[in-house]
Amino acid sequence: PQHSDARVLDQLVYKWEHARKVITHVLIEKYEGLATTGWNVKDQEIKRDVEALFGGAYRQFAAASF
Repeated sequence: PQHSDARVLDQLVYKWEHARKVITHVLIEKYEGLATTGWNVKDQEIKRDVEALFGGAYRQFAAASF
């Protein structure tokens, strides 16, 4: 979910830590929004989405391309 043009490892670490915080905040807002509409958000759904955002979708894509 995050792209970086960092050329120095310290920059990449900072950007990644910052991006994770932002993504976490956005996901919380979105799941709360779903809950207010009556959607019963399940732990499995959250886990699925987080895994996809943080590497699962790429691993699935890479596996399918071989």
